[in-house]
Amino acid sequence: MDYNDLHPSDDYSHKFFIWHEWIQANGPLTSENVFDYFAMSMFYDKQSNNQVLRMQTMHTGVPILNESEELKRFTGIEFALVHAQPPSLFIIHKRERLSPEEVRPLAAYFIMNNRIYRSPDVYDVLSNRLLTSLYALQSSLDILRINRPDYTPRTGFIWPITEQAMSDDTSKKLGAEDSATAAGETEISASQSESQKPTLTASGPKKQQNNMLMYNAMKSTAFHSKTSFASSASVRDGESVPPESLGIRPSATPAPAVTRAATPASGPTPQDTLPSKGAPGAGKKKKKRTLLAPGAS
Repeated sequence: MDYNDLHPSDDYSHKFFIWHEWIQANGPLTSENVFDYFAMSMFYDKQSNNQVLRMQTMHTGVPILNESEELKRFTGIEFALVHAQPPSLFIIHKRERLSPEEVRPLAAYFIMNNRIYRSPDVYDVLSNRLLTSLYALQSSLDILRINRPDYTPRTGFIWPITEQAMSDDTSKKLGAEDSATAAGETEISASQSESQKPTLTASGPKKQQNNMLMYNAMKSTAFHSKTSFASSASVRDGESVPPESLGIRPSATPAPAVTRAATPASGPTPQDTLPSKGAPGAGKKKKKRTLLAPGAS
């Protein structure tokens, strides 16, 4: 966009007028000489009714006593002083006179500290604010586009979030508050620990006794499992295990001894004389007959 499109040659909304030499020559501004000072600026229209009235009385030497009443005789563009607060503030209107009693304002100018400014209208104010906001948004988007993180299919665009750096005064205040809070918590914890000391001392031996009972139970369980494993291994190997190794104490009274009847030294027992039975279903065996030789009896 061209600069002339935003600020045409006849647009003086972004300019002001000041003439230090005139102020030094004529003194501070008042309600009588402020219009003469305004007529020296580029905001003044040389074809206005005010200039025509000045040209008519320039060579007569008669001053204009009431310029506002004289301007009612004309129709067209004119300037009028509507507010005066000397020497710092003056407001002048540019308006079009349609009749002696009807005018239409066209523009407004204010003089502040010897500087003449053109007051912006509603359109200029809104357009300027919108242009400023759009420029700020565009700048922010450009910065975001430059610093945009890499895209990943899993997470997409993820911006790293960092904590905002705090000023020194704020950090000092927060540090003081944290220290005060820590001191209060320390006092509270100390008071609580003092109040809980008798309870801890009273429950100390009981807790230790419970631990000893648990330790003895675990020890007995481990010893029983060890002896059971040893006995099962010895039985599997065919060895006799003495009761002492299994942790069984011998009884005080000995068990009665088992005695067997004496067997005769010689001679077959009745059980030996009986014929041996064969296997079931095998049948009876026939005895072999032997012939005795004559004279052998």
